[in-house]
Amino acid sequence: MKTNLTMKKISLILLGLMAVVFITSCNKTEDTTPQASAAELSFNIEAGQNPGGLKETPCISANKSGNYVMVKLLKTGETTAVDYRLEVFYIGDVPYTNTIKLAPGAYTVQEFAMWNDGLATGSPAKIIAAGVHSTATYAPLINPNSWLTRPLTITAFQKNTMSIELVCYDEAHYADFGFEYFTLDQTVIREQNFFGDFCIKEVKDYNGEYAANSPYVTVLGGAGNILLDLPAIFMIKVYRDNVLTGTFDNNDASKIYSPLKVTYADRIGVTDVFKFELYIMVRVGASYDYVLFNTWTKNDAETIVPVVGAGQDGVVDFVLGNCVQSGSDLVIPPWMNLPETCAYQMVAPTYAPGLKGGNVDATLGVTGGIHDFDFKSDTYASYCANRTVSINWIPYTMNVYSSLYKSKLPTWAQADYSKWEKMNWIINHLDWYSGYSWSDLQQAMWILEDPTWNGSAEGNVPAITTIGIKMVSDANTYGGNYKVPSGGWACIIFIDHNPPGNATLPYTQTMFIKVDP
Repeated sequence: MKTNLTMKKISLILLGLMAVVFITSCNKTEDTTPQASAAELSFNIEAGQNPGGLKETPCISANKSGNYVMVKLLKTGETTAVDYRLEVFYIGDVPYTNTIKLAPGAYTVQEFAMWNDGLATGSPAKIIAAGVHSTATYAPLINPNSWLTRPLTITAFQKNTMSIELVCYDEAHYADFGFEYFTLDQTVIREQNFFGDFCIKEVKDYNGEYAANSPYVTVLGGAGNILLDLPAIFMIKVYRDNVLTGTFDNNDASKIYSPLKVTYADRIGVTDVFKFELYIMVRVGASYDYVLFNTWTKNDAETIVPVVGAGQDGVVDFVLGNCVQSGSDLVIPPWMNLPETCAYQMVAPTYAPGLKGGNVDATLGVTGGIHDFDFKSDTYASYCANRTVSINWIPYTMNVYSSLYKSKLPTWAQADYSKWEKMNWIINHLDWYSGYSWSDLQQAMWILEDPTWNGSAEGNVPAITTIGIKMVSDANTYGGNYKVPSGGWACIIFIDHNPPGNATLPYTQTMFIKVDP
């Protein structure tokens, strides 16, 4: 009996085990997939000074004055943003924050500010660096990718990264430690100050008499304030790595008499190339517009002019024209209001000499009123710039160039630009050469173009005289880099608008006249 009872117990146990095994085999496998309930976001910080402080206060990386950051994040689909206070700690001089635990998803960074709690000095807490909204004053100074209210995607199971620029005035240095972190690129707000003079040719060009709606009359408070030496209305465009970051102008009565402050953001730890384009308000035809006159290119903290030292005022001052005797950082040749193109036709048979006193008479046709440009539709004494290139007795459409601006000439014409500087010197010093003739001027140009030319008779142009030879010698001595003075003369150059064949070379004779700039 005992044995049978024992066997029964064993059988029941086996049946029980079989039932357990059977029941167990019918259950699903336990799900151990990680649940995406939270992700991490942390920050490292490179910050700087309040914009008003400029260079007076050291950056937080130097004195570790940043104690915490306040971040406001809004999750997509929700209506209320959440504020996070993150304590700051330092590795060396580089500050970092604690990690934020966030649910994965899309967010926008509403605000970001770094604070000093003031406890060390018994002062109130204050912001020492902050992000910038897209509509704020400083928005053009930073990369648009760093504007606040931009999207941030938090992905589960990884350290999430992001880059944002804060306004900072110091040049603290930061290093990459090789792990993921939220980067706040330090940006130093730098500044350049500009002021300009404008030497105009004629008061009527800018007092509204020859062209209505003169901005100079508006800004200077009336036509009676238009003088030959004016404060320039100008605009500065700032580019960082060829991306426009800011536009500044003084076209306002409250700004015209003071230096124009131009601010721009220099990213620390990045080699930034800055380009400053100078546009000056001038008369163009019968209206007024900004024209590009100069470009400065600088790297990082480089300045256009020295800001320290004896006699240095830190202001980039320029003059358009030559009515200011000396002391300007940039002297720009006088502005000549010229049409882009005009009709040009030699008058047959007035040639060598023309009736106007030059090599050939030329009729110029200009579209517009008689006061719209620095020359009008009329007949002028004209000269040849190229001895070996021909021109016909037919109408041409010519491009018009001022000889005062090398960079605006066709590339091929810039190669021998010095001949125009020297020719301008000659036509402004004709009082040195009593008894000179039109042929001396023509031969002088040919020799300046080709110093191997001997000045012998060419066609109907007589051989150069001793007076003409003296002109060339003096021009080579005094004419290099010659600046045409106010009230002087300048060569106006006419180049065929659409030459056949190789359009980069002079197919048609280049002609010129002299005009009062």
